[in-house]
Order: sequence, then structure tokens, then C-alpha cells
Amino acid sequence: MGSAELMTIEVEKVPDDLLEAAAQEKGPDTVEAEILETLRAERAKDRQVHALRVGKYWITAPFPDARTELLLIKLAEEGER
Repeated sequence: MGSAELMTIEVEKVPDDLLEAAAQEKGPDTVEAEILETLRAERAKDRQVHALRVGKYWITAPFPDARTELLLIKLAEEGER
């Protein structure tokens, strides 16, 4: 695989306002709407979580430490194959 073919996957923290705008635009039966609902439920329990996108995957979690971030990226890379 040449360097031009390498895909860069990162753990991206998605700001709440962008997530909410995407959920409103795309509708209630979308991943964005589901993640937004999960965020609100977790935060209602006083949990400090964020919407994170890793490749094509979405999760709600505290922002990961370096080791966890590397693991998430590896899992996303495996899912992309």
C-alpha cells in the first residue's frame, strides 16, 4: 500500500452544536440524533461525555487517553477493511 493510499483515522470530538445541527437536518432516525439523545441521557446522570467520531464509527464517552485513542483508531481501521 503506497503512502497516497493510506487512510488517516483520528478520534474527532464533535461539538454539540454541530451534532445538533446535523441531527435536525438529517432527521430523528439518524446516528446523529441517536448520539445526541445518548449524550443528553448520560449528562443528565452528571457524566462528562462527548460525541466522538472515529472513522465511520460514533461513540459517546469521556475524551480518551492516548492509549485508548490508539485502540479506538486501530478498531476503526480494522472496520474499514
